[in-house]
Amino acid sequence: MPRDKADEELSREEIDLSYRINFDEPIPDLIERLKREHRQFESKLAELDAADTFNNQSMKILEELSGPIVRHAVEEEARVIRVIMHKARQQSEESIKIAQEHNWIADFIKKTIPTLASMPQQQAKQEVTKFVQNLRNHFIEEEQVMFPLALRADSLP
Repeated sequence: MPRDKADEELSREEIDLSYRINFDEPIPDLIERLKREHRQFESKLAELDAADTFNNQSMKILEELSGPIVRHAVEEEARVIRVIMHKARQQSEESIKIAQEHNWIADFIKKTIPTLASMPQQQAKQEVTKFVQNLRNHFIEEEQVMFPLALRADSLP
């Protein structure tokens, strides 16, 4: 699979290799934790919404959120989608589409955030507002579709 230039530009120092996925955590506990993380992210997203313009504080919040959001997405793909694919493959189509949304989240983090400071403030604010709204919708989809399917799948023999 071809890698894009942004992937190639990531150096070892930029990638946190200390994070490990706990494959022993029970799926119901995992789902509850992921929901709690959505609430934690939401409090930061609310701060971004509250800003009238895009500013240094907005950039700081986005930078603080970036790592945890990527780790969260990787964990959803590694654990939640895995149980769905193993035990509920025939019902997986919508959940797979939801998980594929992680690609635009990663693109925003890798490609858009670095350009925000050089954009006109109004344009940067629009980009951030769109990201925040899309991320909120993504969390809703996960909690209404993907997580319940994973819980049902996990309870199957």
